[in-house]
Amino acid sequence: MNVTVRYGVETYDKEFAGSPTIAEVRSNTSLKAILGFSDNVRALINGVEQPDDVRVPEGSVVQLETRANQKAN
Repeated sequence: MNVTVRYGVETYDKEFAGSPTIAEVRSNTSLKAILGFSDNVRALINGVEQPDDVRVPEGSVVQLETRANQKAN
């Protein structure tokens, strides 16, 4: 199954054996190396943030964005 992953201005098409979860996309070491993102990202599909346990539909575009830092109270 093919998934397009975007981070910043970079885009990469990744082939997965099955339907990956958002967590599998975010933790994929080859995607991290190619696109240059860290663990501190959130994943969006069609502009909506997705939880880690959601399966990515075939042909989807997963947009990764760096999470905003939060101040401690």
